[in-house]
Amino acid sequence: MLPTTRNQARKLSQSPSNIIDNGGSDLVERSATMYPAFVTAPIPVKILDELIDEAKNSVYGMMGDDSVAPSDCLCILDTENLDSVIHGSRKPMQPFKSPFIGMTDDEVRSWMNENKHPNFAECTFAVLDGDAAKNKTCRIGATDFIPVDSDRMIATDFYGSMFVMVPVEMATCSWPVGRRTADRGSRGFHTQKRRFSQVGRPALHPEPDEDMRHSHGY
Repeated sequence: MLPTTRNQARKLSQSPSNIIDNGGSDLVERSATMYPAFVTAPIPVKILDELIDEAKNSVYGMMGDDSVAPSDCLCILDTENLDSVIHGSRKPMQPFKSPFIGMTDDEVRSWMNENKHPNFAECTFAVLDGDAAKNKTCRIGATDFIPVDSDRMIATDFYGSMFVMVPVEMATCSWPVGRRTADRGSRGFHTQKRRFSQVGRPALHPEPDEDMRHSHGY
């Protein structure tokens, strides 16, 4: 099923009452995956509440079915103790002092690499800095699994947060396995991964490389 459009997703969630109860699908004990968001500048909790709504709406948009509670969840970190996190972020967010205030993107990336956790996305994270409050945007990054341009960040609005993080997580974490498969002779895989690194997002319809053109008679 094709994903709903952004406008359709917004219509499904015009008020908080229209956001379907997750029924506990955001609990780590039910194998929910937490996508971490690092608050690196002071942000009002009402802005974080908007992010939580929009992130949930974007997951429903990807699924194309608002009757099924998603298990991919945004988790705005208010602690460095990942063992203490038992579910994704929920409204209303309570005021907290972020332990990541003042961190740079590289410092967040290093923290991610040094604090891998089975309940959290392995490669992908969001940074919420001053632009989050000012422009309602966030930036998505990945850890060092991609050796080329691994420090590149993707800027997106709140709705696009999970819409970007989930496919980036899938594409980025497939790199080590895909590299071994590609080494058996498929140069096209390497070409597509390079395009991913260069543009900062997965290419949905990559152009065939020279080898692929010959093999398909292009």
